[in-house]
Amino acid sequence: MKKQWWIFCSLFFLLGCATAGQKFINISYKADHEKVQTGVIGIAPFKDKRTDRDGGYVGYRLLNDNSQETFFVQGMNLADSLKKSVGDYYEKTGYTITPIAPWELTSNGVMNAGSGFKQIVTGQINKFECRAKKKGAPTDMVLEIDLTLYIGKKSDGNELKTIPVSLTLERTEMTFTPEKLEIFVNQSIEDVIQKALAR
Repeated sequence: MKKQWWIFCSLFFLLGCATAGQKFINISYKADHEKVQTGVIGIAPFKDKRTDRDGGYVGYRLLNDNSQETFFVQGMNLADSLKKSVGDYYEKTGYTITPIAPWELTSNGVMNAGSGFKQIVTGQINKFECRAKKKGAPTDMVLEIDLTLYIGKKSDGNELKTIPVSLTLERTEMTFTPEKLEIFVNQSIEDVIQKALAR
């Protein structure tokens, strides 16, 4: 009887805990920094250029029975979540953040975007998807991020700097939860932001 109970519990753990359907995660920038910067950063809305995906789509996990969990960002707006993460990075390093309207991605656009800013920033999502597959108990995750960040430096002759970011990251979790996917995505975004903007 004990053996049968153990087998039942094991099957429940491996199969019953994974249910298909829509799941939601929070995307936020949580890393800490010393506040060593000063000045005002203007941040314009980010654009989601993924024509084949809903604006809140983050990725999916394929389960053992070939059903699927689909993950979305809370608020259903990935572009807005990434914009906020970039703003949080700048604030944590000491800058003051001000929302601004979309601006033309040229040196003239930088010049015409208003005054009082040390930099202006915007970005676009070219690709963003986490593909995960459950293999028995473990889950393999592959996250593809392809972003373009645009930084206008008004103090440097209205210079426009384009920063393309494209990478693929992999992780295996022996016991998967939406919280672990959330941690994986957020840590990856933090790494991208830090490497792209600390130049």
